[in-house]
Amino acid sequence: MLWLVLILVGFFLTRLYHLGLMPPFLDELIYVRWLNEIRLNGNWLIPLKEFGWEPLGIWSAALINRLIPDAVLSLRLSSVLISGLSLVLIYKLAGRAAALLYVLSPIILLHDRLGLRGDNLVVLAALMVFFGLKERLPIWIGLGAALGLFSKTTAAALPIVVVISYLIFRPKLKLLDFLAAFLAAAPIMFYWLSGTLGLVLGKQSTFVGEALVRNNLLQIGPWLYQYLTWPVGLLAVVGLAVAITNRLLLINWLVPFILLVIFAKILFPRYLLPVMPFLLIYAATGFNWLKQKLPRILRPLLIVFLLAPAWFSGQILKDLPSAPLPEIDKWQYVTGWPSGYGVKELVDYLRFNPPLILVVEDNDLIKTGINYYWPDNNLTVTQTATSGAYFVTNINHEGVAGELIKEFPRPGNKSSIKLWRLN
Repeated sequence: MLWLVLILVGFFLTRLYHLGLMPPFLDELIYVRWLNEIRLNGNWLIPLKEFGWEPLGIWSAALINRLIPDAVLSLRLSSVLISGLSLVLIYKLAGRAAALLYVLSPIILLHDRLGLRGDNLVVLAALMVFFGLKERLPIWIGLGAALGLFSKTTAAALPIVVVISYLIFRPKLKLLDFLAAFLAAAPIMFYWLSGTLGLVLGKQSTFVGEALVRNNLLQIGPWLYQYLTWPVGLLAVVGLAVAITNRLLLINWLVPFILLVIFAKILFPRYLLPVMPFLLIYAATGFNWLKQKLPRILRPLLIVFLLAPAWFSGQILKDLPSAPLPEIDKWQYVTGWPSGYGVKELVDYLRFNPPLILVVEDNDLIKTGINYYWPDNNLTVTQTATSGAYFVTNINHEGVAGELIKEFPRPGNKSSIKLWRLN
């Protein structure tokens, strides 16, 4: 218990340290608008009605938002708390080495500190399903599957994992197994009764499409290498060899991984989050095996395997723009047009130079970003170009008929927000 307490302290210190320092990126600002809609108008179905997106992550943040008025902080605290539950489950399943690797994992640290819609919930759901299968606790399986299906599309792999596991291990079915199946189906019934099932299923065409196996593998391989770090990756390979007969563990990471590789049409590293805990369990297995095989005097040298993820995570905490993130994550969170860098600087400028009319592009980064940083502004914000109005460009700076007033570059100078006065 003492080890768990110490690991939890380390977890919350690393997650809460300067939690609000990174500017909210585009996705977070969409969710900020939804939280405001829920808080002001009680429209709890807005994620489903607007995009067909599973709502549980937004709902959990909305509850925190009742206590903490800062919407971005509410989103990020929700991620931290949910991931904390996953950490406890990892400790229960695989011990302190796996829990320590979870705390140090750069990909988990980065996304714990972001207000994502449901990625951390799917991690928790996958671990609940694995725990239920391992301990033969059907209610845990049903709750895990339901939690995942209420959270994100990637959780669709969980019922497949359960079915394959039942077919391989052939447990004698009991009443609780059927109750678990009913629980797992609860999200589908909810979507149907709320009239949003078509929206949830319809959005799959955006993310799921024809097989792009080679392209997906070419992306996923480097991401795993970067985010696991090569020492932890080496431990995972050793652990996989040691635990090769553990078919249940193999099914729980390999099935979602294969489905992601085969069917994903759009990929970001965070889509790997549901398989990362299982890879870390393998790494912990390798770590513990080496610990048993090495002479006692050499065991302290095993700390070498922890230095790389600890350094990477330290860079994320110290200075995110300089952290060695995969290029696509650096683009989305730091250097590219979805990044929130530059929005606060724009708002600070507008406070002292307010226009009568502000024209913006059709996305939430600027529209919601202005309201987040300057909630009591009196700006008239529109998408209709008017002579003499100020115009903010973020994605497309070409062909603007006006005078450039100010530019707000992002780290790395690969993109910027520009403020114009229209002719």
